[in-house]
Amino acid sequence: MRQQSKISYFFIISILFLVFFAAYFPSNCMAAVRARLDRQTIGIDETVNLLIEADGALNSIAGLDTSALEKDFSIVNQSTSSNFQIINGSSKATKTWNIELEPKHVGRLTIPSFTIRGEKTTPLTLTVTNKEPITPGSSAVIGDVFVEVLPVMETPAYLQGQITISVKLYLKSQLNLSEASLEEPKVEHATVIKLGDDRRYQSRRNGVIYQVIERKYAIFPEEGHEVTVPPLLFQAVTNAGVNRFFSRDPFFNRFPGQGRRLRARSQELKIPLTPIPNEFKGKVWLPARNITIKEEKKPAGKMKVGEPLTRTIQLEAWGLTAEQLPELKIKAPEGCKVYLDQPELKNEVGADDWMHGLKRQSMAFIPSRPGTFVLPEIVIDWWDVVKDRQQKAVLPALKVKVAVAPDWHNAAGNNNNNPAKVQTDSKNAVKNQASLVEKKSIPEKSVVIFGRVQFWQAISLILLLCWIITIFFWRRSRRQQVLAQQKRKMQSEKRLVANQEQIKKACLDNNPRLVQQALLDWAAATWPQNPPTNLRKLAEIVGNAELSQSFAKLEETLYSPAAIREWDGKQFWQTIKKNLHKKSLPKSAGKKSDALPPLYS
Repeated sequence: MRQQSKISYFFIISILFLVFFAAYFPSNCMAAVRARLDRQTIGIDETVNLLIEADGALNSIAGLDTSALEKDFSIVNQSTSSNFQIINGSSKATKTWNIELEPKHVGRLTIPSFTIRGEKTTPLTLTVTNKEPITPGSSAVIGDVFVEVLPVMETPAYLQGQITISVKLYLKSQLNLSEASLEEPKVEHATVIKLGDDRRYQSRRNGVIYQVIERKYAIFPEEGHEVTVPPLLFQAVTNAGVNRFFSRDPFFNRFPGQGRRLRARSQELKIPLTPIPNEFKGKVWLPARNITIKEEKKPAGKMKVGEPLTRTIQLEAWGLTAEQLPELKIKAPEGCKVYLDQPELKNEVGADDWMHGLKRQSMAFIPSRPGTFVLPEIVIDWWDVVKDRQQKAVLPALKVKVAVAPDWHNAAGNNNNNPAKVQTDSKNAVKNQASLVEKKSIPEKSVVIFGRVQFWQAISLILLLCWIITIFFWRRSRRQQVLAQQKRKMQSEKRLVANQEQIKKACLDNNPRLVQQALLDWAAATWPQNPPTNLRKLAEIVGNAELSQSFAKLEETLYSPAAIREWDGKQFWQTIKKNLHKKSLPKSAGKKSDALPPLYS
């Protein structure tokens, strides 16, 4: 018995050792490294963020040597973060370096390659201009806070084409702000799409260093001769001169005389549209950077009668959304039918801030006779906004040979080989049936009644089967609904636990921006019907004074670079962790919503 107990104990220890080994020594021990810049072009008085990521065992990745950057850059700030995940039994560890760089001179500067455990990053190129011009879309007054709206285009602005604008918010580094919000651009008769995440860097204007938050938007005008972006309003409350204890409470600043209300508004921006060129001869106007059409998997060139031939055609565009791409008009050859599925649409934002629209169309061709069929080519006419000329995207024609199916041959041939024989057999069958009826002793009335009884019984049986099938599917549907509810509840509980772990990790890493995002993710999982979009709203929903003060301090830290050094993530976690698990949290987030979208969300 003791021997068996020792074996079980040894088995458990072995399993725990294997789990520990898998966690701290991932299968991907070689560090795959990547480097990227958050912007490709900056002014001489601005900063840029360099992100370097390395995959592998965290305890085996040494520090990063940044001395090669000192030739062309000054290192303003540097931080590191680590991430560890276990998904489906596979572990992945990632270490990230975030380096804020300030260029020493203008020109095309090269970010050198970095070597981490034998793996090298790809060298990067950064363009540094002499200065950033002030455009008509900038704020009228340059002060503590101002907003600029700039067109970012190297191509003509066409109707229905992508027009990219940049919205920049400039904040003095010494400001401590709360209750901040920035309007989203709203353009009449146009679709506006936000491109990627916010970019944060520093810029010098008139000898003053500003923290810059930049957002980019794609505008797709649907009509008119110009695009008008109305003035965008930024508003916030500065805590300068307010007692630091009371400034932690976002509700305290609502009383008169507490804090100073800041407002900044950009100027109206007008962008004239270039008329559609007369040289364009296509049926549908498609201004884009590039459009391609291809078949995902070329089907076999041989098939049989009655067998479906499935084609999946993918249409991609850079500078258009998937909804703007035209419908594929497929003309079926004679003796063949075509059936189209519902197209799949997908939109992405490329690294160069161009919208990437993808349309995937599946279709089935079914031939009704043997022979050789030619599926015609597909031609899409579009306008190249880079080269300013008409282009064509072409999918070549496809030739398919259809062989005779055995069943089709027998069915077609048996009825037409000998017409005389068919007529003779029909006459003999009629005579035999007549003689058979004469020999029957059953009256005609009885035969009719018997037929009616059989018909009534068949109808009853069909109704019974329909009722049984209905009951079966109804019970099955009820069961699936219950299982789905249970599954959603379990997934929600898992998300809550995962969000709480993310909050804890971000606090222990002393990263206030990740803490804010993790808190909002936790709030969205807790109140999915109407999730709060900022910390102030979250504090109102929770209704806890201690949490409100903590959230106000965190919000103040986000707007004040100087306060980031004073913020203590461990103390913040100790303050909020006991409140995240309380069952006294409100079950509903209410129906009120902010008039303006939050600056940080």
